[in-house]
Amino acid sequence: MSTSSRNERAESASASNIPDGKVVIGRVSSPHGVRGELAIVPLTDFPERFQGMDSLDLYREGVLLSTLNVRRIRFNEGKDSLILESDLGDRDEAAALSGALVLIDAEDRVELPEGHFWIDDLIGLKVEDMEGRPLGTVKDILTAGTSETYEILGVDGRVHYVPAAEEFVRDIDLDLGRICIALIEGLWD
Repeated sequence: MSTSSRNERAESASASNIPDGKVVIGRVSSPHGVRGELAIVPLTDFPERFQGMDSLDLYREGVLLSTLNVRRIRFNEGKDSLILESDLGDRDEAAALSGALVLIDAEDRVELPEGHFWIDDLIGLKVEDMEGRPLGTVKDILTAGTSETYEILGVDGRVHYVPAAEEFVRDIDLDLGRICIALIEGLWD
């Protein structure tokens, strides 16, 4: 079983400032040049998604600042950012949008391959053992490099950590709101 990274996640460090049903895919870092272009840092595993977008909604503190019509988006060579050419007229207009977040509707996220899930879809799922006994609830997904660990708040009140590997995570059923894990000796102690 595998998940996506935290990118394009409905909940984030500033989740209280993200309107319900929205996810972050980028952040405006700064103006670029003098003609109103913006440098945008993609906060998604799928930065190419920007190239197919006709408009970008920019938010600050959960409030829509602006919807920009996309004229052109290009990758900023040698940097981890994109350059947006839009209907902004000058550098001052662009500078006023620095720090704004690019949000999309959650249903507009990139479709994931079979066996991959969005992290915010997993948080809150009930966790059961293979016999259907309740073990707890998924509290968070911890990511270190390419490995992930499910942080589970157990029915015993303790926090448990289970590697997100098929050896342990046997079934994820979003429709039923549950994850089945295979307990091995010492995993839940």
